[in-house]
Amino acid sequence: MTATSNNCARSEDVYQEFEKFDRFQLFQYILVCLPLVTVSMMHVNYIFVAEDVEHRCLVSECEGAKPSVEIPDWWPKGVNARCLKPVVDMQKYDKSNQTCSNNTFLEILEECHEWVYENNNSIVAELNLGCQSWKSTLVGGIHNAGMVVSMIITGWIADKIGRKPTIIICSVGGLVGLCKIFITNFYLYLGVEFLESVLVSGLYTVAVVLLIELGGDSKRVLAGVIFSYAVYVGEVLFAFIAMGLKYWKLLIIVVYAPTVLYGFYALLLKESIRWQMIRGKSTEAKNTLKLVAKMNKLEVTGKEIDDISDEELRKKFDVVIQKQKETIKDILASKETMLRLAVTSFCFFTSSFVYYGLIVHSVLLPGNKYINFVLSSLTAFPGDYLAFLCFKKFGRNISLRCAYICSACFLIAQTYTPESLSWLKVALFLFGKLGVAFCFTGVYTYSLELFPTSVRGTLVGCGNTAARVGSMLAPLTPLLVSELDALPAILFSSTAVIAALLLTFTPETKTLPLFDTIAQIEHHKSKVMTHL
Repeated sequence: MTATSNNCARSEDVYQEFEKFDRFQLFQYILVCLPLVTVSMMHVNYIFVAEDVEHRCLVSECEGAKPSVEIPDWWPKGVNARCLKPVVDMQKYDKSNQTCSNNTFLEILEECHEWVYENNNSIVAELNLGCQSWKSTLVGGIHNAGMVVSMIITGWIADKIGRKPTIIICSVGGLVGLCKIFITNFYLYLGVEFLESVLVSGLYTVAVVLLIELGGDSKRVLAGVIFSYAVYVGEVLFAFIAMGLKYWKLLIIVVYAPTVLYGFYALLLKESIRWQMIRGKSTEAKNTLKLVAKMNKLEVTGKEIDDISDEELRKKFDVVIQKQKETIKDILASKETMLRLAVTSFCFFTSSFVYYGLIVHSVLLPGNKYINFVLSSLTAFPGDYLAFLCFKKFGRNISLRCAYICSACFLIAQTYTPESLSWLKVALFLFGKLGVAFCFTGVYTYSLELFPTSVRGTLVGCGNTAARVGSMLAPLTPLLVSELDALPAILFSSTAVIAALLLTFTPETKTLPLFDTIAQIEHHKSKVMTHL
């Protein structure tokens, strides 16, 4: 009797060890973060690849062997050299031995179709987009539109076929971006940009889902922070690569070509054990557990894992199997799930809208715009770390609400700070940016805990879609300054306050387990209401 009790106790201890973060989890985290770094570089590539290049109109009759972007001495005064060109008077041109001067031109202007560029470092020169700045801006818009489409479908795919294959598809899908270096037509370039974004952007949704399911309950907050840091590292790394390799085709080759290596993830990356269990894939789950036991050096044999019944295995990991697959209909029928989705979607939208809006407005602050931009970007790192500390100590819901309110207060304060106190204006702005960086990471972690495993990818994908809408609207906010200087800050602060108020309708998740089905969420809600 005593021996049996000891064996049972040992068994329970061993299976608790599976939940601890060790070599297996660390290796899988590294595997997930590498494509995140790569994809985040892809998402900022258009800032450099499609940046404007100094240019002027080409007047073929007057140009030398190596035309310069500098306005020539013979260029008529008062004529916009970027968009319009003077028409050569051929009679005067021939009389002056086919050389040009200020008097060689007719008093009419033509629209430019060819330009002289300062360099060919961006597609503006390569695709001849001079004096059509809207086209280079459109590249970013099309990329964001692809992200919206990707966020809608990728979470659903991850719930249906698994986290692992979806991550591989998104990671390797970046290879399509290599096609851009062979394209000579602008609209075809836009098509490839959109397709690339649709294929890779969903990684943001499925990667954070897998991170939180790999790390277990104890690492739920850490998963969100690591996810955000991987994205920030990718953006900073790309900036350094762009400084060294200025030519846009080299940039694309260096960033996109290595994605072919992610094909090896079919052998290296492992599926979420939790997802396998709720889908009834016990054999696959046991095989993954054997690998965990081997890498983490746990005192359990492969035979012991094989001998345990499927029901007992799920019981030890507190997982409920999906006897019936949950669909969109089930989501819509659950009032609690829909409430959580509505609140988190607005929080996603707010975080993205304010975060990217502040990045745009950082260059409008007093002082050196480049230094302000760098400082604004760097605040994301302490903001995420602060989220990690506060979430563990105080809880998710209350921390998020306070961060939104504080961010709103700082932004309103900096708007009404006198221009003479430029240092204070910049400082308040940076504190506001730090607060929203806190919220951006926080809402990822919080939403992952609010939704069940069965539809977690789908619902987090919906939230990510709302975030992309926010990032698309953010660049338009500087236009509001013409109406009222404080209008952008008022808009940012208002959305942040609304987000904080909406969070009062969702529960604290710090002490809650990760639910696996919608039914579990409804059951928990009914228990809470009964106690009230």
